[in-house]
Amino acid sequence: MEDYRLFLDKLNMMPHPEGGFYRRNWQSLLTGDLRDGTGKTLFPNRLIGSSILYLLPHTMVCKWHRVKCDEMWHHYEGTPLTLYLLTAQKGLETITLGHDFKAGQNPQFIVPRLTWFAAELAEPSGYAFCGCTLWPAFSYTDFEMAEPDSLADDFPAHAELIRRIQNHPQ
Repeated sequence: MEDYRLFLDKLNMMPHPEGGFYRRNWQSLLTGDLRDGTGKTLFPNRLIGSSILYLLPHTMVCKWHRVKCDEMWHHYEGTPLTLYLLTAQKGLETITLGHDFKAGQNPQFIVPRLTWFAAELAEPSGYAFCGCTLWPAFSYTDFEMAEPDSLADDFPAHAELIRRIQNHPQ
């Protein structure tokens, strides 16, 4: 049995639509109207936050998707995780989550709302055990999986990476 199976069994994790496995472990009981910096209400009467435990084994990737919420990733254990972010403003940004500060790794990173992103292990073995915290609380109505051809059309310089991640067998 691979090491990561202990997490799946002990934490009762289930498959995530984007790849990997998850379990929601917190959801705020507080609600409110959440506004942007201009005062415009973006999320009326929403729970203010939630989090999941997330495990990505080396046999899977986290496919391209985006959410309407800010999402902070926390790296707890295992292989470093490479996050790929795509925005019109910055193009491709690559972040490595992990614990080796000398190698430029970060233990946590915030993916800004509406940013396309994907992830894979930085090494071809092992697993990454992470947490994801979202503000406001996650809702599938805020979640969008990418259409790889459309995303590749929007970011042609990164079409190969987009298709490699999206076509990865799970």
